[in-house]
Amino acid sequence: METFFKNITENGNWVLKINTLFAIFFLLVTIGFVCAILHLRISKIVKNRKVEKQKEVLSNFITLYLFDDELPSEKEILQFKKENIKTSLDEKVAIKVLLVFEENFKGETNQKIKQLFLKWDLSRIIETDLNSGKWFRIARAIYVASELNLKRFQTTIEEFIDSERDELRQQAILYFIHLSQEEPLAFFSKIKKPLTLWEQIYIEECLKSNYTGTVPDFSKWLNSELISVQAFSIKMIGDYNQYQHVPQLIPFLNSSHEDLKKVAMQSLANLGYPELQPHLNASFQEETPAIKAFILNIVRRTGSIDDFLYLEKLIPQKDHVSKQVYFKLWNNWRKELEISVV
Repeated sequence: METFFKNITENGNWVLKINTLFAIFFLLVTIGFVCAILHLRISKIVKNRKVEKQKEVLSNFITLYLFDDELPSEKEILQFKKENIKTSLDEKVAIKVLLVFEENFKGETNQKIKQLFLKWDLSRIIETDLNSGKWFRIARAIYVASELNLKRFQTTIEEFIDSERDELRQQAILYFIHLSQEEPLAFFSKIKKPLTLWEQIYIEECLKSNYTGTVPDFSKWLNSELISVQAFSIKMIGDYNQYQHVPQLIPFLNSSHEDLKKVAMQSLANLGYPELQPHLNASFQEETPAIKAFILNIVRRTGSIDDFLYLEKLIPQKDHVSKQVYFKLWNNWRKELEISVV
């Protein structure tokens, strides 16, 4: 073996020399790669164990703070923070544990969770993240501020209502709805970008699941400069059965914007407006194919058979699109009637 390596280095066998060097290089790279993977894996295991232990320590103290007859003193709270919440990781874990408690309790207990959050000076992390310029940190900070009802950050979070990133805009919307007691849609006056369909769905879901105050008066936003806000408000009036606003919806039946016209027809149909069918009959022939198809679907859903059959007479012979929609709806309706009779 010694003679072999001596032959490589002294007799000028360059091909074999280069191949040997490459073999040694790739062997070292492979060994290094394996060692790096093992190091990362072990580090992750150690970190996870530390986090789990930290969660247990924090949970025990929070439980003591919330439910024990003898509450920890201010000095004990600060001493606990000094000993157990030292690093950035410790602070993040503390926030996560507090949020778990917040999700499982209500009322006075939630107020005590918020107090502990402030006593541990964790709001400093929220402020830092909001000004970090990194969208994922900002989104996380807005979420925490929303869950813990931190009103002091309202001015800062307003800046993200019109953010280019959907995640930030949605979290800002959730924040303002969650914190509101009477006017959950007050942020509509601050937005300048049109609401997307998904954002409208998101706001509707937030109103149902995250808002606990009185039902808002959606008619306030019927005069918004944004067509999307108007459309959302019209839909909500129908969904929340705000019959008192029917007179304000009627003008939208003649709107030049098809989206507003459609949602007005839908809401008035939901509210059972008695003059809707005569209006649809009178305006049907003047409408675009898209509106005609929408009217046919509304009458199919909320009207009588006679109302639906009457519309067939109003469809011009050359309007093949409307005729196709009509016959498809009528065939389905007729099948349903046959099944119900059987």
